[in-house]
Amino acid sequence: MFKVKELLLSAETFNDPLFEYHLKYFRWYGYVASEEEPRPWFSLFRCTLFTASIWISCGLMLARVFRGYESLNDGATSCATAVQYFAVSIATLNAYVQRDRVIALLRTAHLDIRNIMIEADNQEMDLLFQTQVYTRTITLMLWVPSVVAGLMAWGDCIYRTIFLPQSVFNTAAVRRGEEQPILLFQLYPFGQLCDNFFIGYLGPWYALGLGITTIPLWHTFITCLMKYVNLKLQILNKRVEEMDISRINPVLVEEHMTSIELDHWRMKLCKEFVEEELKIRRFVLELQSLICVPVMADFIIFSVLMCFLFFALLIGAPSKMDYFFIFIYLFVMASILWIYHWHATLIVECHDELSFAYYSSDWYNFQIPLQRRLHFVMMHAQRPLKMRALLVDLNLRTFIDIVRGAYSYFNLLRSSHLY
Repeated sequence: MFKVKELLLSAETFNDPLFEYHLKYFRWYGYVASEEEPRPWFSLFRCTLFTASIWISCGLMLARVFRGYESLNDGATSCATAVQYFAVSIATLNAYVQRDRVIALLRTAHLDIRNIMIEADNQEMDLLFQTQVYTRTITLMLWVPSVVAGLMAWGDCIYRTIFLPQSVFNTAAVRRGEEQPILLFQLYPFGQLCDNFFIGYLGPWYALGLGITTIPLWHTFITCLMKYVNLKLQILNKRVEEMDISRINPVLVEEHMTSIELDHWRMKLCKEFVEEELKIRRFVLELQSLICVPVMADFIIFSVLMCFLFFALLIGAPSKMDYFFIFIYLFVMASILWIYHWHATLIVECHDELSFAYYSSDWYNFQIPLQRRLHFVMMHAQRPLKMRALLVDLNLRTFIDIVRGAYSYFNLLRSSHLY
């Protein structure tokens, strides 16, 4: 069990330039709490309630899918929604179980960002600002289609309730084929209970609200953590290349120092760089341990689901509304897979530049003993840094393999259907 104090973050953390929006939603969700909250224990209860709600909704949707549908057109969107909820259920449960790791990562990241804002020069502040704009853009890119899909489903409910009320609370007519159920009713195996206002109407609204906010929230939060690592590596590469000893002590002036004194301070600077790299490696390992299970699940689930949706588009005759939802699902799934593999690639490539940053410094002006030590530091920096999700590497090659695999499975299904 988690202790309440493990949830607490300082009030300053909620204004972090990279995680501000995500932490505000996490706070509402109950995933984290502020030290200034009068009843932080309530956050733990609220998070437990919402996480359980997502799993209950997922279980009901899967139960409806296992009952089967009369045609591919009727079941494509519902199956895709149920599988999406299954994927997010795995992610939310994993986040709930590993909450202490998430809090530790947040505290470390916020402390580093605060130090960067204190010590950074203009170029490093520009990197921080660019990272902030980038993370907000990625967040918006994933939130917009999810919210639009939710608003479409809610709009269908409201429109049918006001203008076609006979098709809303009339399960008998729906079963006879005289009326079409609203979108949310098709997701659950309630039967006659759909005519109950709370179970058949407000319940799906509540589940939909959780889904369209939780799906983009968690994935873009992990993106912010990965982009933070990339920012740290960018700043480290810049500082290594500059080899500016005034970062250790601002009063030091190279022109007034002997070669031995300069090498002494440069060696201290290299030691700080090595410690910083090790710190980044530990952070990446912690982040990898956090996301390996849900990302591996997304790798398997989304590959199959994308293949199925392409098959449904080709073989079936979906309505305009189904076309809209299918394309949104395909975009969201591809985006989720892309942001993990792309940002893992950025981390690896940025880390690979570290040894070149050492080489780009004025090492040829150093004394021979320092040059030899710097050679070992460069060899240490050349150790590969990779991110994995259990059985697969996170990189663009894996993402391309996923797309190719989905297309190959789609062609196999199409061929078997035609012949």
